[in-house]
Amino acid sequence: MLNTATRRGDLLPYPVIAAAVRGDPVAVDMVIRHYSGYIAALATRTSYDAHGNPYSQVDEDLRRRLETKLIISILSFDLN
Repeated sequence: MLNTATRRGDLLPYPVIAAAVRGDPVAVDMVIRHYSGYIAALATRTSYDAHGNPYSQVDEDLRRRLETKLIISILSFDLN
């Protein structure tokens, strides 16, 4: 069984990470897009309609808050 987190093709290249830490907006956007699926999964909430049927939806407020926390973490990351 392959662990998808450790496959080399799924990793962000170091130059992209370094550019994001320096504040390059394109690189920060690449990091956010890389983690967008994970962020959406974390922000998914189950709601119920009037008949009690469940449905899932992404909580946009929570998704945006998680993206903001990721950006703050990127910009405060120490590469040394």
